[in-house]
Amino acid sequence: KQAGFEKIRVHDLRHTFASLMVMSGVDLKTVQELLGHQDYRVTEIYAHLSPLHLQEAIKKLPI
Repeated sequence: KQAGFEKIRVHDLRHTFASLMVMSGVDLKTVQELLGHQDYRVTEIYAHLSPLHLQEAIKKLPI
């Protein structure tokens, strides 16, 4: 509370971990293993891409 953060749950940290791993180029299968998910679709729910990451990906198009 003193740092100005709202409630942060372990669940939130797992989302952050998965998102940062995927945006750093780690493949989804590896993130799935690290999180202990049986199904990759669960990992897809955890891994979010930032708007900046998406913009940078679009810039890579040779147009």
